[in-house]
Amino acid sequence: MTWRQPLFRALIVLALFAGFSAPSQAACSDKKILSLSDEGKSVKAIAKTCNMTAAKVRAVVDADDNAAEDVAAATPVDVPGKLPSGAGLASCDCQGTVPYGDKAPEQRCQSGTSIATPCAGYCPPRGIAPWRRVCS
Repeated sequence: MTWRQPLFRALIVLALFAGFSAPSQAACSDKKILSLSDEGKSVKAIAKTCNMTAAKVRAVVDADDNAAEDVAAATPVDVPGKLPSGAGLASCDCQGTVPYGDKAPEQRCQSGTSIATPCAGYCPPRGIAPWRRVCS
């Protein structure tokens, strides 16, 4: 009877070790698959390395490609050399009368239009307020 207890304990320890140990060739994470793909490995080579089917690897790589396209499509493209909204196009000046809020085409602005805004002060001799244009 005494030899059975140590043998029983050894079998339990062996069963626990076998049950909780990681498999020698576990499937790769999505991050690992993408890094292998970025290194130039083929889908077949990645599937073999990760012990997965080629369809699963292809699905991960295609999902990442689609996500990258969505991000690129959502990112607004800044037009270089164009002025942003609110940028002044000229100093305040007495240039005659203009209805405030009047829009006009302006190629220097990103939006392509400018808007007339009032400035502080007045213009002699008629006492009208000076104004200027800013990008809308």
